[in-house]
Amino acid sequence: MSLSPQMWEEAILICKELAEQYEHELFEYELLSDTLQQEARFYEKILKVPRPSPEYFAVGYYGQGFPSFLRNKMFIYRGREYERREDFELRLLSPFPNAEKLQSTAPPGPAVTEAPGQSIQCFTVQPVEEAPGRFHGRLVPEQISR
Repeated sequence: MSLSPQMWEEAILICKELAEQYEHELFEYELLSDTLQQEARFYEKILKVPRPSPEYFAVGYYGQGFPSFLRNKMFIYRGREYERREDFELRLLSPFPNAEKLQSTAPPGPAVTEAPGQSIQCFTVQPVEEAPGRFHGRLVPEQISR
C-alpha cells in the first residue's frame, strides 16, 4: 500500500479500527496479523521517511474590485508539497488576471484598500507550532510531533 506521508497517521487509525473488528467481531486472526504488520510499517515510515515541510503564505486581497468576502482581508494558506512562493503566486493570481501584486509586507493604506481595482499582497510566513496536549512536557522525536 503506497500512501503519501500526510496520510500515514490516518492509515494507522484505520488499521486500528480494522484490527479491532478482526480480533473481537470477525475472529479473522490472519487478517488481524496482516493489519498489525501494515500498521507497524506506517509507524516506521513516520520515523524514517523524510517529509516535506510545507510553506505557508499570508495573502491579502485589497481594493473594492474584490467580492465582499475577500475584500480587504488577509488569509493564511498552506502551499502544496515542494511549492515555491513564485509558483504559489502564479496559482493565486490566475483567477485575478487584472490584480496588481503589492511588493510590501506592510498593511496597505486607504489609497489601496478604497481603490476600485484589485491588489494582492503575498508573502511567506513561518507558523508557530504548538505541541498537541499529549506531547506537552515530554521528550518526543521531531518526526512524531510534526
